[in-house]
Amino acid sequence: MRDTVVLVTGGAGYVGSHLLRKMLQRGYRVRVLDSLLYGDQGILALRGNPHFELLKGDIRDRDQLARAVKGVDGVIALAALVGDPACDIDPRATWATNVEATAELLARCRENSVQRLVFASSCSVYGANGDGFLAENGHLNPVSLYARTRVASEELLLRDSGSVDVVILRLATVCGWSERMRFDLMVNTLTANASTKGRVRVVGPNQWRPHIHVQDAANAFLIALEAPRTAAANDIFNAGTERQNFTVGEVADKVIEHIPGTIQERDDGVNDHRSYRVSFAHIRDTLGFVPWRTVDDAITEVYAVLRGVRDFGDRVYHNAKQLQEADLQRASA
Repeated sequence: MRDTVVLVTGGAGYVGSHLLRKMLQRGYRVRVLDSLLYGDQGILALRGNPHFELLKGDIRDRDQLARAVKGVDGVIALAALVGDPACDIDPRATWATNVEATAELLARCRENSVQRLVFASSCSVYGANGDGFLAENGHLNPVSLYARTRVASEELLLRDSGSVDVVILRLATVCGWSERMRFDLMVNTLTANASTKGRVRVVGPNQWRPHIHVQDAANAFLIALEAPRTAAANDIFNAGTERQNFTVGEVADKVIEHIPGTIQERDDGVNDHRSYRVSFAHIRDTLGFVPWRTVDDAITEVYAVLRGVRDFGDRVYHNAKQLQEADLQRASA
């Protein structure tokens, strides 16, 4: 892998910060295209590594994207506007970033004979889907703009892949500590509120969500990058494990177990209709991927990290807040 060059779009982000380190340890030459909208904390320690290259740029910029793809053997596409609140701020920009830029990325991969493109999708594509276990061929019912952009991107990637081996990972809800920390993800948010405020508010406690630790999510991308073509090409894999499917209320109960004395406030009025319980048999049986970290592990490490965080509500830890600030700065410029 010493001479293998891989482009990671959005590599300075929450998952990318872990993924880059794992790739460098395995001997890859890693190129990152990232706008650094959320800062460069995730990659600061990598500066100066001779196998690491940073291109600061926006995936919507065709020229920057073309330069980034040139000369690489593989691509891992993490760059996107992620999360419902963040995507709803500017729907047009969201579609351009999450769908139109994906189509352009695939075109540049075909043009440059890139061997494999691994794409970050989301289990949120299942949307409002009840209590049954959902496999990759199950009913899709996206209820948010973010989820609809993931469905649209999946469809165009599989339809137009051409000579590129496309592998799509539908990630469970990610949790745990990262160099580019986020406190706008369910487990991390509940842990932060319990730790600093002594209470958690649970809306829709009976709704199902699958979870995956951020370290395991990074491992899933590595496995998808390296999997044989016969096993992975032009396929979709849910990334996670059945053992980490929990209702929102169950996650809150786990947080309270770790942080005794936390008061739980429940709101059974469901504003968010998403509920999906997911099967991960396909990725386990086909690629041999089995996560070994748990929601409990994530709660433990986030709780420990919070002791050194001055304000977990700061915009640097929240995608939507950071995007709103960026919009305000552009408007006043």
